[in-house]
Amino acid sequence: MEDAQGLARRFGELLAQLRFPEAFELLADDGVYTVIGTTPASGVYHGPKDLIARLVPLLSDFVEPPVVRFEEPIVQGDRAVLLGSGRGVGPTGPYDQPYYAFVMRAAGGRLVEVIEFMDTMMLQSAVFGEQAAH
Repeated sequence: MEDAQGLARRFGELLAQLRFPEAFELLADDGVYTVIGTTPASGVYHGPKDLIARLVPLLSDFVEPPVVRFEEPIVQGDRAVLLGSGRGVGPTGPYDQPYYAFVMRAAGGRLVEVIEFMDTMMLQSAVFGEQAAH
């Protein structure tokens, strides 16, 4: 049974390999995944099936899928923080996320909670075509 460190490390490796469905399958069936902000991708997802059905299609139109890199997880007990960055080209512009943070909690060998923090305006402009107001 994987602990928080092993799950966080594997989650990051799968994301870096663009194997999103496999990464999201690490979420427990009753787990909760939250994408911060008010973008079309933002919200709360319940379990891997919901995450794969609703989030993956929103992110599937990249012209150049983001190359994502992660640092070694920061772990304390059942909690892990995974820091990373990514660059690519979305359907409506360049995608440059210098800072990702995934805050996770593990139980029973699965992720039971994940909160994804990023520059949501970058997501909005590169993926959904909406520019920031000046």
